[in-house]
Amino acid sequence: MNSSENEWTPRPIGWWQPVLFAALAGGMAWGIRGQYGHETGAMIAGLLVSLVLVFLLSPRTNSLAMVRAVAWGTVAMGVGGTMTYGQTLGLTQNAEVIGNWSALRWGLLGCAIKGGIWIGFGGVFLGMGLSGVKYRAKDLWVLMLALVGAYYIGHALLNRPFDPANRELPSLYFSEAWHWTPEKEGMNPRRESWGGLLFALATLTAYVGWQRKDRLALNMALWGVLGGALGFPGGQTLQAYHAWNPEVFSQGIWTELDRYMNWWNNMETTFGTIMGATLGLGLWL
Repeated sequence: MNSSENEWTPRPIGWWQPVLFAALAGGMAWGIRGQYGHETGAMIAGLLVSLVLVFLLSPRTNSLAMVRAVAWGTVAMGVGGTMTYGQTLGLTQNAEVIGNWSALRWGLLGCAIKGGIWIGFGGVFLGMGLSGVKYRAKDLWVLMLALVGAYYIGHALLNRPFDPANRELPSLYFSEAWHWTPEKEGMNPRRESWGGLLFALATLTAYVGWQRKDRLALNMALWGVLGGALGFPGGQTLQAYHAWNPEVFSQGIWTELDRYMNWWNNMETTFGTIMGATLGLGLWL
């Protein structure tokens, strides 16, 4: 049997509750995420958003199932934290690319791809934890091995070659590259891993959706991808606008406010708010 007799169904509450409260949890948690770093910080957001959604939409679930769902959502949200993204953001806001619309579009595309992968993992594992489908330990071990294999295949296909000493970079590369700043000295391109994670996420989504017929996990994977693909570039648009338009922030009320604004943190908070709201809506539906 692929599913239990009693499949998970959301508590009948208004859509605005999971959307609003998950958005608040995600915005706050992602806003403080940067204080702790990539994987660890992201798990804070995974924990708070998962807790909010489980208690709002599935309060009658037994304690063990609730703990499992929250734990899976928490750890899975940390997976995307292994990706490098600082230089991707730099393509949209660094001084040497201000005015370069192609670099801006490419950087935001990179944010969308990396953001979608990041939240996609959190969404699918949260869905796996809440659905009525039973995943045995043996199933999960085999799945993990398959995901590792998919990661290395995707990394080899999409994130190679990587030989900065000879200026050899992948064709689809979303970090600092000579293509954007050919005259820049001391360039230090970062090794990217999004291709490997993309293949792993695709493999996981195919497994839960078509092999295990886990409709909730499949839906949450897609909603997670949507939330990340909207949230990351959406938040970075604010920070890029600030970098591209200094004259706007040198007049009026901004002459006093701008010095107190943390635009990087604004980006993170916006990202978390959008992704939390999207996961909340997806789970409610």
